[in-house]
Amino acid sequence: MRFPTLLLLSLSLISPAISPVISTAYSQRIQSPEVHPDGRVTLRVVAPEADEVVAEISRVEDGRFSLTKGDEGIWEGVHGPLKPGIYEYSFEVDQTPQIDRLNRWIKKWYSLNSLFEVPGDPPLLTEVQSVPHGVLHHHLYSSPVTDSQRRCIVYTPPSYQSDPDRTFPVLFLLHGFGDDQTAWTEVGRAHLIADNLIAAGKAKEMLIVMPHGHPVDLPYGDRDENYGAENNAAMQREIVEVLLPWVAEHYRVASTPEQRAIAGLSMGGGHAIRISLGSNAFGWVGAFSAAAPEEESLQELCPDLEQFKQQTRLFWIPCGKDDFLLERNEAFDKQLSDAGVTHQFVKTAGAHNWDVWRDDYLPKYLPQLFESPDSATAKRN
Repeated sequence: MRFPTLLLLSLSLISPAISPVISTAYSQRIQSPEVHPDGRVTLRVVAPEADEVVAEISRVEDGRFSLTKGDEGIWEGVHGPLKPGIYEYSFEVDQTPQIDRLNRWIKKWYSLNSLFEVPGDPPLLTEVQSVPHGVLHHHLYSSPVTDSQRRCIVYTPPSYQSDPDRTFPVLFLLHGFGDDQTAWTEVGRAHLIADNLIAAGKAKEMLIVMPHGHPVDLPYGDRDENYGAENNAAMQREIVEVLLPWVAEHYRVASTPEQRAIAGLSMGGGHAIRISLGSNAFGWVGAFSAAAPEEESLQELCPDLEQFKQQTRLFWIPCGKDDFLLERNEAFDKQLSDAGVTHQFVKTAGAHNWDVWRDDYLPKYLPQLFESPDSATAKRN
């Protein structure tokens, strides 16, 4: 009969009279962000001692606004309505930047930002929809290039498990300088975009391999002037010598350039260019807002340029008109044209951010892959 006594004693330890802080934490969960049906969003910060709290939603008109202090030191502000999509935001609490500590969805970069989503009606390609879903596999593998354990994520399409005799084409999808292997799923929604395009009959089923793009450790502080060249060279070896055979060993993927694609954003776009030219292992290439080669000739980048010309089905290079890398991409476009390399250089609206990579470029790139030339051109247009 001792158990009820102990239970009553335990409950008394978290009663409001004895522990109001614990009681508040258990009885009230403060929501931030709170996205309303009309597209407005309410942001909240718990900061009882603060004198000022400011929110900033990136790339939104009048996206910087002050929050109002309410009961129990909870600051609150409402913005919008906003168009459907994914938004980045942060706070300044007494001029000190911070993320939303009430929100688990984080964009990881040099500095962190919080994220929220305004759903569309009908849902956007980037949203979770009621369609068959692929699977994300998180891996650690041994790399002789770095002599270390490295991470990658592999997306398998919806029918991969149910069709065990089938081999699939494969896309290597590469991230930018400040990101890691999680960027294309956590922020870029690549797996959901693929799910939704496949379900709509607009893209082929394919595996998507998302590796970590810094085989040379990302430095803190000032970068060594040789970092870019060393990391580019190591990444090419990592893909060609390690990951291509590793993926072929562990997954049912096709083994010819006609069934392999590579794409990336910013630094990853530069990687995609260099790896495809240097290896002739990929028939489909996408370079989004790319850190395109500047100093090397195509002959230095590509040991067999004639083979590259013959086997490449798609070389697609989109870049925003407000992107700081636009001139660099324009120069590379001219270099390719002068050498007679068939490619598509597309100037789009936008700048150097996920609004173009996630919402525009990847949804346009995936439907072009592993198609006949005429079909790919029609989908691109």
